[in-house]
Amino acid sequence: MNDLVWAQFRSSAGRLIERPVRQLCGEKLEERAGVWEPPRYRGRRAITTWWRPADRAGHAGCATLGALEAAISLEFDPQVASFASWPVRLSWAGSTDGYVPEFFARLCDGQARLLVRRPTGGAAAGDAWGRTLRLVTAAGEQAGWQVRVHEGDDSVVARNRQRLARYRHDRMACPDTARVLHEMFARPRRFDGGIQASGLPPLPTAACGLHLIWRGELLIDWNRPFVPGRSLAWTHEEAP
Repeated sequence: MNDLVWAQFRSSAGRLIERPVRQLCGEKLEERAGVWEPPRYRGRRAITTWWRPADRAGHAGCATLGALEAAISLEFDPQVASFASWPVRLSWAGSTDGYVPEFFARLCDGQARLLVRRPTGGAAAGDAWGRTLRLVTAAGEQAGWQVRVHEGDDSVVARNRQRLARYRHDRMACPDTARVLHEMFARPRRFDGGIQASGLPPLPTAACGLHLIWRGELLIDWNRPFVPGRSLAWTHEEAP
């Protein structure tokens, strides 16, 4: 089999284009429409969700709940500037079979990253996944893209990210409130206690505080379930 990887993607005008993947180094696939969407049919067990990255106009499609968790992990990653779902179809030259990675991300330093999700159950050990991984790896080498395999994550960290993701949007931010909260949490204290001690309106102040946690300006122990009435928050790395 020819080891050259071809890519199908959309132009900025939405037209489908096919090129060797090595020619896509300068293409901003994170800004392009998808080349695939999950089929819709009665009895489909997967759940399709459209995830909106914070303060951006577009949405990223997630064909399963596992893909949704992967999208949240990209959203939370401070190295990731933007990402899109399904913007490229990869195939070996001369093959009619193809594979569409879940996400294409652009990092803050300009590098590109393909994120593929490892299948669950026996499919993860099957020949099909091995062939997919070889194809994606070859595409990354030829195009100069990073390739990351997202393992299923049911950790406390992942569940905390899911809970706090609703506060990711900048509309939750308030510079004046943030300055007060940095003072309130100069030393570790219970999150609810710091909100109450601020003397500010509790609901918008709590939303701002949770936004600061999402952004990493307020720190928590991510390895423990975050409960506002019990969990500590603080501003300095050296705090316990």
